[in-house]
Formats: sequence, structure tokens, C-alpha cells
Amino acid sequence: MIEDLFSHKIHSSGEEWSEKLIELAFIFSRHDGLEYDRDEIENDISGISPRSSLVARDRSKFRRSKFRDEYSAYPAYFGLYRMEQRAGRWHIFMSETAKKFLIREEPDIASFLRLQMTLFQYPNGMGAVYNSNGGLRLQANTKDRTLGFIKNGVHLSPLRLIVSSLLADAEIRQVPINDAVITIREIFALANDFSVNNNALPQFENLIEKLMQVRNGLILPPQRFENRFHLLSHLDLFQITPQSVQIKECANSIEQENLLRKLDAIRNIDLQFIGFDSATNGDELEQNIFDGNWGRYFDALMTLPNNFISAISEDVVSVLPVAQIEEIITISPPQPETYSLRQRNDDIESRPSNPSSGRILADPEVTRIKRQRRNLEHKILVEKIDSILRSIGASPMENEHIDVYADIPSDGAFIFEVKSGGENLLEQVRKGLSQLYEYRFRYKHLLNPDLHLCMVLPSEPMEIPWIVEYLCNDREICLCWFEENNTLAFPEYCAVEMSVLQSV
Repeated sequence: MIEDLFSHKIHSSGEEWSEKLIELAFIFSRHDGLEYDRDEIENDISGISPRSSLVARDRSKFRRSKFRDEYSAYPAYFGLYRMEQRAGRWHIFMSETAKKFLIREEPDIASFLRLQMTLFQYPNGMGAVYNSNGGLRLQANTKDRTLGFIKNGVHLSPLRLIVSSLLADAEIRQVPINDAVITIREIFALANDFSVNNNALPQFENLIEKLMQVRNGLILPPQRFENRFHLLSHLDLFQITPQSVQIKECANSIEQENLLRKLDAIRNIDLQFIGFDSATNGDELEQNIFDGNWGRYFDALMTLPNNFISAISEDVVSVLPVAQIEEIITISPPQPETYSLRQRNDDIESRPSNPSSGRILADPEVTRIKRQRRNLEHKILVEKIDSILRSIGASPMENEHIDVYADIPSDGAFIFEVKSGGENLLEQVRKGLSQLYEYRFRYKHLLNPDLHLCMVLPSEPMEIPWIVEYLCNDREICLCWFEENNTLAFPEYCAVEMSVLQSV
């Protein structure tokens, strides 16, 4: 019997959980293509300040075994990375989907999860333990469960089953999809019916018939099942209660149309992984996982057609014609032109949480900035600037627009705009330049008139030879970065202004 659909190891019930996933993606990306060494990864995590990283905080709180147990579930359930053999050793390779949606300046957790959870199915390659000598073994309980799925012809995609079941309920009760409801009990009853779970995309007419039989008491769920569905709340598709799943409430017709487009795409994906079907024992199953076909399949950007990727992942605002944008402006409540400055809190868990993506229509610019601040490199740089400011007696402040603002004791003030670098550094610099000018103008009534604008980069921008002179000399923007020993560095062009940030 199938008694759980989502892992108890992934503690996704808290609002901050999605930030942990993003942080893990950044941490693992530092090891992309390298030999897999869990101790090195843990050391990497330990080197991050718990003030800037929820994962680092977890690492300091958890027992080593518990920490490893929890985070080993992320590649299994989300395809965050895969393992492949190179010269007899395991190497870690980030999924293309994680690279595109998580490891970027503005991570998009909901799109990543929608894409990957659409492909997630039973049976799968979880439970594998990779040995330092290049070997592999499967945990005994997972091995037995997976072989049971294979023997019974199971190909179950929990997300596709839930989406299809909601559509089936709407058809049965003749109600709009936004009024459809499927109970957790009904989901587990359907998940354990062999005519439903033998295909990752259930046959719709059969699903309608089976759901009616469930409601008439002819098909029963297991006597016990695990009600762990919080993960679905991070997909920006559903409302989850302890007893049921339904479509989330939308702010207006535009958001509703976009949501329905995503649901329609998910319920029309008929791909499934059949690479395990021939395995009859544990050795054959381990060999199938060893070959790496499941890991390559469980990467939406490599597996799904482009039109499905676009439909499932696209942002609402990015594809709207002018008439629909005008509707959003009309429907959405007026937003404040500026936001109050507030003291930055030392405790990361006490800082204002990111708004749900359901707010994207109300204030898309702030939502974009909030996404940017989920980037782990961005968090680390902000914390480094924060620490420097505190060391010279300043009180760092922030708001929905400004990364860091501080009045320097007896010596003017700074606005810091932090950019995380990477392949699109020039694009980030251009964006940061316009942001600094804009914030100086919009917040002039709140800021010290003796104000310096400063852009913070993770390292010296040597790949763009002219950018330092352009920013500092031509645009009168201060620039700084951090050396490998974490000391603050800046060019001679702005040495006079920046020297005040060097601790005495």
C-alpha cells in the first residue's frame, strides 16, 4: 500500500523552507562537476555565517547524521543534482532546471518545484547511498518498496494525480475548477488503485469513474496514511488544509488564467520513466540507478518539451499584453511610492519574510527584489557589509527596495546595492546603477543629504575592464568587493569615500 506521497525528511511546512532549498542549490552548485565529497560540502556549509544562512544555522543545530539524512532527500525528491561516474568516482552534477531557476540572481522556487514535481514519480531512484570508492548501495527498506512498485506496475506522479483529480471533481460536480476540492483521503484511495497508479498521467475518464467509486465507499484508502502535503503550498497552485487540496484563490482574472494554463499543462504531460520496469531484484535495481538514466530523466529542462516548460514556469506579468496590464493596474490596490526604513535584525529568522508569489500582481518590483534577496551569495554579501558597518558604530537599515542604508558616525551616509555576480554581471551592474539613482531620488526625504551610492560585488570585476572607471569616475558610484580573506577592497577612484568603512 502507498501510505505517503511526500518525504517526512523535508521539513517544508515553514515559510522559510523555500529559502533553504535555494541556499542548498547554491551550496551544491559550488561542487558542480567535482568529485562528490559530503564532508567537503558540509565544511562549505559550516563556513557560512548562520546570520546569513538558514542552512548553516541548521548545520550547527542538527546532529551530523540527522543533517545528512534530511538534505540527502533533496536530490531524491527534487532532482537538485544527480550523481554520475567519472574515472571510477562519483561526481556531482547540478540539474539544468536548478541552474536556470534556483542558481540565478532572482531565484524562482515555485517554477522549479512545479517543473520537477511534475516529473517526480514512483518508482524512482531514491534511497541510494554513494560510497567514496565509487560503489553504490540501496537502503533496504527503500529497495523493497521500490521493487514492490515495479512488481505491481506502478507509475505514479503525485502532482499529476492531484491536478487530474481536481479536474475530475470539477467535472463530476459541474463546478468551476477554482471550486474543485479533493480530500487527502480520496487522493490516497486513488493512489492505491492499480487502474489509476499504473500511469503517471491517469486516464481521465477512468479517474472520474474511480473518484465516484471512492465517494460511494467502493474504493477505500489505506487504514493509515501520512498527511504531509505542505510541500504543495510552495508551488503557488494550491490551498492546503489538513483534510483537502484545492486551487488557490486568485487576485483577479489574469492570475486565474495563468494558473489554469499551468494546471492544463501539468495534466497533459504523459511522460513517465520506465527504466526500472525490467528490474526483478535488488542488484538489477541498483545497476539501473548506477547507470544514471533516472537522474538524467529527473531534470525538467532536459526532459520536458519547451512549450510545457514555458507554460508551467512563466511569470504572470512577463507575457501580458497592454490591455491586461491595464486591468492589473485597475484591480490592484495602489502601492506606496516609498517604504519606511527599518533596522536590520541580527536574527535571520526574525527578519521580514518574503511575500507569497500571489502578491506578484500587487507589487511586481518588490517581489522581484525579494526573490533576489533569496540568493545565498546576495545574503552573504549583505551580511559582510552589515558587519563592517556595525564595527564602525553605524546602524544598518533596510526596506523593500534598499539592500542596506547606514548613516556613518560623523561622516555622511551610504546606500549599498548588492549584486551577486555570475554570467550576467554586466546586466546586474546596469540594473544596480539605475536602482541606486532611483533610490536616492525616491527616498531623499528620508536620507542623509551627504550620501554616497555604493555597488557591492562578490569580487573584483576584472572580466569587464572598463566597468570600474565607468562606475567610479564617470557615474560617481562607489564600488567595493571582498578579497579571499574577507577584507573589503575598492578601487583608487573611490578610496577617499570608501576609506571610512575600514575599521580602525
